Amino acid sequence: MSLFQCQHCGCKENTALAGQGCDGWTVKWYDWTGIEDRKGKKLCSACAPTKFEDGTPTEFGKWHGEFERVYYPLGTMQTDRVGNLEPDTKSNTNQS
Repeated sequence: MSLFQCQHCGCKENTALAGQGCDGWTVKWYDWTGIEDRKGKKLCSACAPTKFEDGTPTEFGKWHGEFERVYYPLGTMQTDRVGNLEPDTKSNTNQS
């Protein structure tokens, strides 16, 4: 399972625990009402939509608790070739 940085809150997350991040082709599955600014972003379980498009609840909207929630400044981390999280060397916040 790959790790990624949530594009809303900045925490480290695992794709298997967050609906693959709720972006890309999965975006159409969810009801984005009230959180339209998050649509299209890769999201952690806590920031992801709480309802599917048909109104049934998702398991999201809260942290899953499978590991400690660790936050990084937004945009400072990236997923490497093997699915681990590493500093984003292209990020302005990581340059000296």
